[in-house]
Amino acid sequence: MSEPIDLTGDSGVVKTILTEAKYDEKPENGHEVEVHYTGKFESGSVFDSSHKRNATFKFILGAGNVIKGWDVGVASMKLGEKSLFVIQPEYGYGAAGAGSSIPPNSVLHFEIELINSRPKPKDSNDMSTEERIQAATDAKAIGNEKFMKGQYRAAISMYEDGVKYLAERDTWADEARKVSDVIKLQCHLNLANCFLKTEDYYNAETNAAEALRLDPSNVKGLYRRAMARVKLESYAEAIEDLTQLLKVEPKNGDAANLYKVTKARLHEQNERAKKKFGGIFKNLSLYNEKTGIRNMGLMPRVYLDLSVGDERYRLVIALFEDTVPKTVKNFQTLCDEKSDVNYKGNKFHRLIKGFMIQGGDVTNGDGTGGVSIYGDQFDDENFKDQHTERGLLSMANCGPNTNNSQFFITFVATPHLNGRHVVFGKVVEGMEVLDVLENLETSENERPKVDVTIEGCGTL
Repeated sequence: MSEPIDLTGDSGVVKTILTEAKYDEKPENGHEVEVHYTGKFESGSVFDSSHKRNATFKFILGAGNVIKGWDVGVASMKLGEKSLFVIQPEYGYGAAGAGSSIPPNSVLHFEIELINSRPKPKDSNDMSTEERIQAATDAKAIGNEKFMKGQYRAAISMYEDGVKYLAERDTWADEARKVSDVIKLQCHLNLANCFLKTEDYYNAETNAAEALRLDPSNVKGLYRRAMARVKLESYAEAIEDLTQLLKVEPKNGDAANLYKVTKARLHEQNERAKKKFGGIFKNLSLYNEKTGIRNMGLMPRVYLDLSVGDERYRLVIALFEDTVPKTVKNFQTLCDEKSDVNYKGNKFHRLIKGFMIQGGDVTNGDGTGGVSIYGDQFDDENFKDQHTERGLLSMANCGPNTNNSQFFITFVATPHLNGRHVVFGKVVEGMEVLDVLENLETSENERPKVDVTIEGCGTL
């Protein structure tokens, strides 16, 4: 930790470096900068945090889009640096404060980490198809440069931008789609590699899976997803990837070695389970674990009235209050139209045929937001119930202990999600509605082309 540095000469913004930068790169005025931050009062209580949302914050440096203390503070940082800034009211929100969140004349403490800096990108909505392909190519190239320097988080940001430039391609010509598929594939493969480097194995698996949707036999995609699954202890699924990889490339030594290691770990895992639970797993793999029989008639029920275009449908869901009461309470409350925040009017934002449909982002509506009745997020309650069949209700998340209002309903058994997503209910009326939903057409970003909206919801 460094000695405090007075950046303004009047102690208005005082900086203490918590983690020194590994690189000399500094942002310039007019650049788009990307940060992670936590904001606290002098008492130590947190009033805002990008970490809680699991989403970085971007702004244009020097454009006046943030408080003055931020423009001053971030301009003094180097890429990869993490610093504490103590910001006096005249460089913060002043005598006015900021609504109910920040009282007047508050002294603010911000821990800020500078992740990336680059020239302000052009809005993709104003780009032609050719410009978007070029922007994605450029973002990928910059990502490669960041990766080679070991700046993995900055590289992630660039590869993610590359993917975003190639969204919504429904009206593109076939040749443009083919070219963009190659770039998108490379971005997802590189993202998987970056997330492996940063030990974010959930996102590594997700991006490898996206790559494999574009090229199901891609060796790098199969290997990187297998590596992520091994780290997540999803050994059976990792073995499936490695088996497929070795069919494509039988002499791949790295895959063969990982296959042997993974088989041994799966055997050890099953042996531990047998010792712990006695004969319950005698003839079963750990991935076929069954929950105890519950009386579904005693479980609380909620309904979701859906509109799909001009059609109307109802789903009735039994909630597993016996195993995950906290998770159930969160969902029940959000199904109450009298609650300040509820699901009425929310649209399902993601649909993958043969997998699931996802909704519940009550803040942003696109999968980047959400909030729980317990605060921004709450912890995984337990994983007693597993993803064994069609029609199960499970919590969407962005990693361990990041549950909010988002949820998904399965179209098939999804054992690779066991131990990572909390199952808390089951569709008991309206299974035929899932057939309708699963067969809807989707756009490039996996959003249904026809709005699927929760028109009403409540407890039965």
